[in-house]
Amino acid sequence: MRRNVLRSGILALALLASASVSADSQLSLSGLVSGVELCEQAVCGSAIFVAGFAGEIGDRPAVGLAVGGIIHEDLPVAPGCVNLLGGSWSIRTLRRTIAGDVAAGGDLCYVDGTKYFVRMGMHITEGGSGDATFTAILDHGPFPPTIKGVIR
Repeated sequence: MRRNVLRSGILALALLASASVSADSQLSLSGLVSGVELCEQAVCGSAIFVAGFAGEIGDRPAVGLAVGGIIHEDLPVAPGCVNLLGGSWSIRTLRRTIAGDVAAGGDLCYVDGTKYFVRMGMHITEGGSGDATFTAILDHGPFPPTIKGVIR
């Protein structure tokens, strides 16, 4: 009798685990991001950002901490853009962590003497799968540099 109960319990746990894995696939991600650049690429090897996140992960409201390390070509001058070469990112909430890499080929475009427009693709590789796009304004003045944008 106990063996049957144990087997049924193990089977139920296995089914629950597989259901949660499939629920994480093709995760939708959207929201607002606002934060600061902690370290420039010339010093740290990538531009390091930390920001607040408020939006939705899947179909649930979420608030958390976003962290990213972005690699780019030298900062552009007027009226140009340069390529984003890659990087990684994560968003941590009280309930979960999702993370991924930055797709090569995004843009970092000159706006004025201190501002840049950022457009980058985000691949979700941890906590689900899927893609999102981040667009933002990076402002290098006054110190510290800030970033504000939208994930869709």
